[in-house]
Amino acid sequence: MKPEDKSIPSQTPKDDQERNYLSMKKIISEPIWESLKTGDRASFEQVFRKYYRPLLNYGMRLNPDEDEIKDCIQILFLTIWERKESLGDSDSVKNYLLASLRRLVIKRMNATKNTFVSIDNNDVAFYADLSPEARIIHDQNCCDNINTLQAAISKLPDRQKEALFLRFYSDQSFSDIALVMNISTRAVYKLIYKALDALNEDLAPYSKSISLLLFLFFSFPLDPVIDILKD
Repeated sequence: MKPEDKSIPSQTPKDDQERNYLSMKKIISEPIWESLKTGDRASFEQVFRKYYRPLLNYGMRLNPDEDEIKDCIQILFLTIWERKESLGDSDSVKNYLLASLRRLVIKRMNATKNTFVSIDNNDVAFYADLSPEARIIHDQNCCDNINTLQAAISKLPDRQKEALFLRFYSDQSFSDIALVMNISTRAVYKLIYKALDALNEDLAPYSKSISLLLFLFFSFPLDPVIDILKD
């Protein structure tokens, strides 16, 4: 059993109130989402092509089984297509897809492992291994920096790793991360700033380039292939 992550702030009535507010905000859907909901296949394929790579990268941080994550992404998009007429509004397609994939991956892991992990539970592992892109960088100094970053990130709790990934690779806002991870924005701030404080302490000589290193660290050179719309 993993030790309790002391850096995860406990939820308070204020946090619950904030999460309720976020869920009640008036939503203005992205135009491409509205087109997809009407059955426009071109819009569906555009969404798939645009978000397949970040979804695969994020999913493999939750479960490193690439085939399983590809299956999850296909299931997710097939479900979206089959239920397109009943889909709700979404002001951020990316947030919707990331949050939906996260729930699906955890649900399937629970089923195969005969265990239960809540979508906002601290026990959700987050794999922050060095990416293939980072491994083939030719600048030895940069490689040394990233290898040092690997060692520093490995010390962080899983929730802090996930928040950093969503912030620096997916370029999500704090409120967006809160929606994806199903926690409050206040909790996201704490996760990210505690993680950055720890990294700055361990990586003092590289503090000016931490943002760039984090982006490279979490990148994946994967190319999507449309194959789920074949007749």
